[in-house]
Amino acid sequence: MVVFWTIIFYLNIILSVFSLLYICYEKIKKKNGFLGFFLMSLSLFIMFFSQDRLCNSILNEIISDLKSGRLVLEKSSILTNQNIYNLQIASRKHNYSEKTFAVTVLPSKDDLIIKKDFLNDKYWVFYSKYYYSRSHTIGFVE
Repeated sequence: MVVFWTIIFYLNIILSVFSLLYICYEKIKKKNGFLGFFLMSLSLFIMFFSQDRLCNSILNEIISDLKSGRLVLEKSSILTNQNIYNLQIASRKHNYSEKTFAVTVLPSKDDLIIKKDFLNDKYWVFYSKYYYSRSHTIGFVE
């Protein structure tokens, strides 16, 4: 499911770029078209929906692998299995510091990268297995 939502997310980014170019084309040719704005709004709606579903799919994969024993967290004072089970998905503004913590997930040697939010007591979580989750948070732990 993660691959499916990743493909949908990046295809919608491409669709939104093309619809933006089509809107510019309509403005240059002085056409009063509705198609460009319709495509832009549709692609942005699907992009936000697919982003949420992608984060949920990554989190569900991590939780199911931890529960089944396929993944094991190394010892950490910040992140435990119970914290991962209570991880909350959010698209809030991120105010994390540059200081990062990494917890290795065995046996795959992928990392759960944690950055502390400097405005409140939250830790934003990234997952190094997928390209999307290296640059976007999958959720936060309080």
